[in-house]
Amino acid sequence: PTGLDKYRFSDTFLPSTMASAELRRTQSSGMLKKSGELALAGSASQGALTKHSPPPKVPKYLSVHALTRRRKLAASTGNLHGYMAEDYHQINWPLPKMFGKEKYGYSLIDITDPRHLKESASMSKKLVRLQYDQQIIDLEWRKTYKSLLDAEHRRDTLPGNAQPKTKDMHKKEVDDYIKYLGELQEQKDMYEKSITEVYTKCDDIKLALKKESDLEDLRVFMETRTKDSLSADNAFFRTKFNIHASGGRGSGM
Repeated sequence: PTGLDKYRFSDTFLPSTMASAELRRTQSSGMLKKSGELALAGSASQGALTKHSPPPKVPKYLSVHALTRRRKLAASTGNLHGYMAEDYHQINWPLPKMFGKEKYGYSLIDITDPRHLKESASMSKKLVRLQYDQQIIDLEWRKTYKSLLDAEHRRDTLPGNAQPKTKDMHKKEVDDYIKYLGELQEQKDMYEKSITEVYTKCDDIKLALKKESDLEDLRVFMETRTKDSLSADNAFFRTKFNIHASGGRGSGM
């Protein structure tokens, strides 16, 4: 008996030649899969982590796996990547909670691939800080805009015989509110730009993961189609494959 005999199926199920061919097919499948994973991981600087690795440790408040409830906004809101942070389920007084459920609480990036988990946690932490400050700026902007409307109403409803000093005072009040509102708007735009940059990075990561998944699906499809088109004892499964060109890249030079 050969060294492979102990790995063969029982003769009551398959002849030994068929069993040996079936084993070669199984080994071929595993080798193709491993080579595909190595090819995908070879160009990435993610260390030894793969998509099947245990998730690295990150702070609990930045971990998607620690969520007791996963909730997202509708895609039409523009918040495509954030789960509602656990604090909005566990704590009764985040600042201000009434606005958190509107949009500010959705700061936990939803990427769970172990290779990108630490980067996602870092982006989540950045979003927490940005949206915490953003809601304060937004609240101040709304208060200032309301004050501006009131000041414009007072200026526009002055009696015709009002003193020039009074008119100038109301005009200056309106101008001051407009100037301050412009400064707040500039800060709002700055925060929105920073948040958009985080979401753009998330888009890039998800696009790369989707491409990897599509390539894996294609590999499985092509492998299955080849197996189905050939018999189990075909010489194809005994052929050693070389991914490199026979003459090398520089053979034509």
